[in-house]
Amino acid sequence: GCGDSGIGGSGGGGADASGGGGAGDTGGAGASSGEGGSGGVPAPEPGLRAEYYAGYLDLVLARVEPGVDVVWGADGPAPDVGVDRFSARWTGTLTPPETGTYTLITDTDDGVRLWIDDQLVIDDWHGHFVTRNTADVELTAGEPVSIRLDYFELDLDASARLLWSKDTIVEEVIPTEYLLAAPEVSTIASPKPPYQNPVIPFDCPDPGVLATDDIDPPGYVAVCTGGSFPVRSSRSLLFWGDTGAAILPDGKPPWAANGNRNWAPEIHRVGDHYVAYFTTVNGGNVLSIGAASADSPLGPFDVSDGPLVEHPQGVIDATFFEDDDGARYLVYKIDGNSVGQPTPIYARELTEDGMSFAPGSDQVELIRNNGLTWEGGVVEAPWIVKRDGTYFLFYSGNVYDHRYRTGVARSASLLGPYEKHGPPILGNNERWVGPGHGSVVTAGGSDYFVYHAWTNAGDGTNTGGRNVLVDRIDWIDGWPAVHDGSPSRTPQPWPGSE
Repeated sequence: GCGDSGIGGSGGGGADASGGGGAGDTGGAGASSGEGGSGGVPAPEPGLRAEYYAGYLDLVLARVEPGVDVVWGADGPAPDVGVDRFSARWTGTLTPPETGTYTLITDTDDGVRLWIDDQLVIDDWHGHFVTRNTADVELTAGEPVSIRLDYFELDLDASARLLWSKDTIVEEVIPTEYLLAAPEVSTIASPKPPYQNPVIPFDCPDPGVLATDDIDPPGYVAVCTGGSFPVRSSRSLLFWGDTGAAILPDGKPPWAANGNRNWAPEIHRVGDHYVAYFTTVNGGNVLSIGAASADSPLGPFDVSDGPLVEHPQGVIDATFFEDDDGARYLVYKIDGNSVGQPTPIYARELTEDGMSFAPGSDQVELIRNNGLTWEGGVVEAPWIVKRDGTYFLFYSGNVYDHRYRTGVARSASLLGPYEKHGPPILGNNERWVGPGHGSVVTAGGSDYFVYHAWTNAGDGTNTGGRNVLVDRIDWIDGWPAVHDGSPSRTPQPWPGSE
């Protein structure tokens, strides 16, 4: 356990695990299946059924244990479980020997929740060192009640103990003789801790994120501004690992003058393949949009013979949108601010393979910056979602430092006209500044915004690199809302768990 309240992100190592609860008893070291009973159902066993989840998500060990009385220290329950970043669940029934008020006690490092008779009586779902929690419950002699204890471990030491006391019972670990293990592992989702931003705690600007089943295990891929555009993967949006893949292994397309301004990549599913759209320079060192196709989001990517979009003022920040009728569009920004001009965001229809524009198509302006508002001289970083028949264009505005913000506009038609929300939906707070250039993804039926922000230097300006943050999107009165209008800085529920 640790003193933090929730998990943070990781920048290296393997991608994390994702998924739901435990399906099927995996046995494992010390597993006990029980014998006897009738109709193939094992006879109840004294104790509680214990389930252990590696990475909080993968059931790797299930067995019956005498109760909950484990002090692992710096070790773990079993090698397959690991010593950090695991969760556990104990289930069964409790039959008290006497009628009266019992004080139930948990001593855990880290988080714990306890249910008695399907009622949550202890809720301490935070990371911490060894902490005691108590709950008084009324129990009747000889009458069994269901019991469930969920637990998670962050890092450092780990322990979990479940005790009781009564006016006639000296505090003790609940004895095995009063417990009967659940006959099977639970079918509900595994216990998952809260998380706390950032999820990528180093410079990873302009994150382009895609949910995909075409990686093993399924989850998400992300690419950020810079270099060869390395591809990272995750199964939960929280822990990211390098895959070894990259959109541009050579650091630039063959037709680019250099790779010094490789910006804002995104990978999208286009029909039966994947297309990466990215900003780089053309042969004349002018910012342009390139495209590369692959059979897998991990590549290898086949780069287009030349830029997909060019403009004398420069063009950046391409994203992809497929409408309900199958029509596919590229959405991008003319970089007018670099030459003192407005910055329109355009959409233009693509061919079926997403690698060129549809014959006869024209670019259509969706929005442009209003210099009299918070947008200043810039709107950029578009991302479009369709919800209940309405198109929502997420975008960023103003200078990409502490003045950066995230806004949104909506329309009944993909090609507009768009109504801007007005004020930004994501701005600064005492912890984070300049939040923007994000992707909208779905987890567990909820929408999430994955975006970058800088650390607040303490005076409202930015310092360090642009970390990657994740916050849930709520839809209120026909508009998206992100957290409290600024990045979250307290522990948040695991994405998709609400």
